[in-house]
Amino acid sequence: MKYAIELSSILVAGSIFLSGCGPTYEEGSDARLRVNPANQVTFSRVRTGETRTQPVMISNVGHDPLKVSHIEWRGAENVRLSVEGSSFPRILDTRGQFSIAVHFAPTTTSPTPDGVIRIYSNDINHPEYDLPVVAQQLAPQIHVVPSAEEKLIFGQVDAGQTATKTVVVTNSGDLPLEISQVALQAPSDFSYEVVGVSGYPVSLLSGESRMDIKVSFTPSSTGRMEGNLVFHSNDPSHPTYTLPIVANSDTPCIKVQPVIVEFNPAVSVNTTATRDVTLTSCSSVPLTITSVMKASGEAVFGYELIGADEPLSEGESATLKISYTPDREGTHKAEYVVVNNDPLQPNATVTVMGTSSANQCPTAVARARILAASDWGRTIDAAPLDTITFDGALSHDVESNTLKYYWTIRSAPKDSTSKLAISDAQATLFADLAGTYVVCLNVEDSGGMLSCNEDCLTVTAIPRETIHLQLVWHTPADLVSDDDGTDLDLHFVRMLQGNDTQNARQGIGTWGDKGIAVLNDGTDVYFENREPVWSVEGFGNELPSLDRDDKDGDGPENINLDNPSPCTWYAIGVHYYQDAGFMPSLSYATLRVYIDGKLLHEQANVSLAQTGAFKQLALLHWNGSSAHIYKTTYAYTSDDEWIGKEPIIPEDVLEKAKASSPQCFEK
Repeated sequence: MKYAIELSSILVAGSIFLSGCGPTYEEGSDARLRVNPANQVTFSRVRTGETRTQPVMISNVGHDPLKVSHIEWRGAENVRLSVEGSSFPRILDTRGQFSIAVHFAPTTTSPTPDGVIRIYSNDINHPEYDLPVVAQQLAPQIHVVPSAEEKLIFGQVDAGQTATKTVVVTNSGDLPLEISQVALQAPSDFSYEVVGVSGYPVSLLSGESRMDIKVSFTPSSTGRMEGNLVFHSNDPSHPTYTLPIVANSDTPCIKVQPVIVEFNPAVSVNTTATRDVTLTSCSSVPLTITSVMKASGEAVFGYELIGADEPLSEGESATLKISYTPDREGTHKAEYVVVNNDPLQPNATVTVMGTSSANQCPTAVARARILAASDWGRTIDAAPLDTITFDGALSHDVESNTLKYYWTIRSAPKDSTSKLAISDAQATLFADLAGTYVVCLNVEDSGGMLSCNEDCLTVTAIPRETIHLQLVWHTPADLVSDDDGTDLDLHFVRMLQGNDTQNARQGIGTWGDKGIAVLNDGTDVYFENREPVWSVEGFGNELPSLDRDDKDGDGPENINLDNPSPCTWYAIGVHYYQDAGFMPSLSYATLRVYIDGKLLHEQANVSLAQTGAFKQLALLHWNGSSAHIYKTTYAYTSDDEWIGKEPIIPEDVLEKAKASSPQCFEK
């Protein structure tokens, strides 16, 4: 099928083309057509429902006028052409030029362009010039979390007890994924449920569409058990995808992320771009990576394995750095094999795809500052709860005045849930936790060329107060991070002042104490008593504050106190305030205590079973120059058991405090 050029953004369908009188000129034999790109227009990974546009420049490099009589598209209906300006024929003097916009919008029935742009002119050598349009469209591709490489692992589960885990299936391809069947091949100790599915096939579009499967394990006896969760789909590479299940036993486990590496947008010819693949140990048994081999592909790709000299403990990672140095325009592909001791994935594969172009790459230039601060910089010293502004307006390109900006968070403190708010050349980040954030910028020019460099900035959020408490949590039943989640509350009680040993045993502050409103003297800092004033005889006032109260899951909550009074005890607790209807409602809290900007104490994954549960997590003794923190394990199941009660200082903790800070306990 043929389609003529669209003029002034109005598509003229069929083989019709427009003509006009145009200027009068003498035709010569040295009218020479140049088309850029010369060999093909390349689109990379355009998903169904999306539209991408690539420019084509037409110019005259001869000495005589070039007459372009008309241009038409010969191919699938998912491509159209448009051009601004006058009608055809179009006359170009020497060095004259105009551009065409090529629009590609794949559909489920027509995923690839499959055609050429035909340009008719008076160029003697190329009176009919065909420019192919191609695309790298990924077929339906099943993506399972956890993956076959990670396996679905149940730790040790006692006989008669039940553990449940959720498997999430999405489509990382460009065309719809049709799942025709899900089957469990395992002993009767395992069971499964496909959530919200009444029949097959289940269609998953590329992107956010998902299917959840809940797998339960109720062992009738002890010992290792294995099985498989099997998916049948129209993924041409994995029509049968098997997720291994391992229970009551641990084996080495490798997690490869990502398994498909794309150099997209295109990379300039004779320049080098790199991408990182993270190889993580996901089991308590050490992972050994023996080697990496290129199974197939061209010499334009290279690799380097970093950090795999020793076995990797659980959570540790090595990096497979893939480089791409194209020597010509076009598309390239390679596959690498990571040889390791994971018995279920001994030869983990990584697929690499690249597109190259003669277009010169733009340069990304980023800078940052604390919101409302005057000075821009590349390394920012901030504090938790600061908002950071990023700017990429200094980025530039020799061939284009129009850039697209791509901001990403390369790394962030553990448990951070902050996202970038992006507005073209600028972005903002709320530093929710103490720690280091690395934010990177890439830019893309009007020809679809990504910057050769990735410009990264570092933000270090260091608490400014003497004591900084941080609470984060997660609830397994809350699968999606949104505006609906569980509410846990951080509590910070001042127990006594001075060196009264008897009071140290008994305590004078109480949990949930809001004090007298007009006096603002409550001894417990929490969401109902955010900024009390603690008057300390012979010292002055202590001014603690709850600076963030999170009500919809994850946290953080922060409590700060600068300049605490010497020889003082403080207690730290967490309360399960609201479960938001999630069942099971079990939540896991993590407490971090920073002293003078340094992490001094952490308690991770403290379980709270239901609303009303409360745990006294720690005691902090400040001797005037340093803090000593003691973990405690006092737990309560309902509000009546802890509200109005004094925190407990165990006798052994008191003795430890006396030994470390004797000056605070002298008579």
